[in-house]
Amino acid sequence: MLSVLAALVVTWVTIALEQAVRGGAGTLVGVPYQALVLSPLYVVEVLQGRPGPLTAWGWTLMLLSGPVALGFVAIGTHFVTGRFRTAGWLRSLALEWVVVALLWLPTAFAAAALPNGGGPVAELYARLGDPQAGRWAALALALLLLWLLAGVVSNRAVAVGRSWMRTDGLEFRRKLVRVVAGYPGAAALGALAIVAGWMAPAWCIAWLVLAFAALMLRTR
Repeated sequence: MLSVLAALVVTWVTIALEQAVRGGAGTLVGVPYQALVLSPLYVVEVLQGRPGPLTAWGWTLMLLSGPVALGFVAIGTHFVTGRFRTAGWLRSLALEWVVVALLWLPTAFAAAALPNGGGPVAELYARLGDPQAGRWAALALALLLLWLLAGVVSNRAVAVGRSWMRTDGLEFRRKLVRVVAGYPGAAALGALAIVAGWMAPAWCIAWLVLAFAALMLRTR
């Protein structure tokens, strides 16, 4: 339960940081930054001015720099808390940040593959002309990223668990990953996809089941 709550808190913070990075990257490519505001659902959003004529690279930098940067920051924070003597709750929070940040990008690509999907990748396709043109490519990349990053997430969950208890046996490690990564990750991605308007509830549930299965299969 505490891991799920931590993941939800981290998700809210991650959305805020991603929007802040988007605002900064937009300023670099010519989209004026105005302010960070709270939406009616208390999600942080960036307000930007009218964009000028941007190249494909400009749109890509503005829309995808946030998720990529957050992945590096989350991994760096996780490494620092594990490298030095830190409180258990801080290491747990850093782990949940890794779970959210690494599963964020495949979820964004999956949302772009859906009809009326939202999120940064869907917006990128729309800005480049035809939001449906890259649907199958987005789905393929989403599944590839999910498979690869689920392995990283499960490995980090087991590594953190080893600092608290013995992790002998595959079934026990899978149970550990379910508790500290699977359930929290599902709650975080569900909140991200629905509250931020990335996916309809039915598609969101299907994606969460797929992500959960990938975490279990990639646990070693």
